[in-house]
Amino acid sequence: MKLHHVGIVVKDLTSYGDAYGRLLGLVADSEVFHDPLQKVLLQFWRDDRGRLLELIQPASQDSPVWRECQKGGGLNHLCYEAGDIEQQVQDSLQEGAMIARPLMPAIAFGSRRVVFLYFLELGLIEFGETR
Repeated sequence: MKLHHVGIVVKDLTSYGDAYGRLLGLVADSEVFHDPLQKVLLQFWRDDRGRLLELIQPASQDSPVWRECQKGGGLNHLCYEAGDIEQQVQDSLQEGAMIARPLMPAIAFGSRRVVFLYFLELGLIEFGETR
């Protein structure tokens, strides 16, 4: 299984992106996306080894990450690529995971589907469908 990105909730994409660039040398790897289904603004940033961070800003007060942002934000999830995302969901549920956000198309992934599962041992894990 391959790690795709680390998701971090921030109050402001611009200021946090600038800080990741200035302090850690990351560079913007995507445009800013507005995902109306997840009610967030997001942008990917890449380090010099090609690893991705996803900076996530709530787009409204009913965003799933609004409350987390109000508490200061920070690490939200790890995202792994899944070849058979439906099988991954079934396997994860059998291992005791709970669906935090169901399968849905993600604008930042060209409408490929993602799912967010919560594992007691791991926290929030996103699985993204590979092509």
